Amino acid sequence: MSLLAFLAETAAHGGEAVKAPFPAFDPTWFASQLFWLAVFFVGMYFALSRSILPKLEGTLKQRASSIAADLDEAARLNNQSVEAQKALEIRLAQARARARETSDSAKAAAETELAQVTGRVDAEMALKLERAESRISKLREDAMKNVEQISVDAAEAMIARLGVKVSKADVKKAVSSVLETR
Repeated sequence: MSLLAFLAETAAHGGEAVKAPFPAFDPTWFASQLFWLAVFFVGMYFALSRSILPKLEGTLKQRASSIAADLDEAARLNNQSVEAQKALEIRLAQARARARETSDSAKAAAETELAQVTGRVDAEMALKLERAESRISKLREDAMKNVEQISVDAAEAMIARLGVKVSKADVKKAVSSVLETR
């Protein structure tokens, strides 16, 4: 019908070309265009709703479930790592405590051993010091006896040179009294 209308209009003008409006804007074509528009949209609706959209929806659901599973796995692994970190910190604290205890017990044992050795060495030194003091006092006494005898002999020799006659007992008595005052 529209082709016939076009041909009729062209013949009415005597075969001259009539400048027709753009076909999409020609009101004679509106009914046909609206019909095909409705057919096209109904066809597209059924095509999209029956085949394309379900596939797209399945892909989106699969992607969402994959993302959720990955997030769940990441959360589980994160929890495991946090628990492992806490366990490591606990083990480190226990190891530090054991090391501190071992150090303290070794220190106490060393101090005890040092005290024993020091006590033993002090006792040995005190014994040696006592023996040395007794030897020194004995040597001093012996030296004093020798000094007394040497002093007596020296005094007798000096007196004999001076030509004075004195008994040995008097010289010994005089030297002893001088030595006692010192």
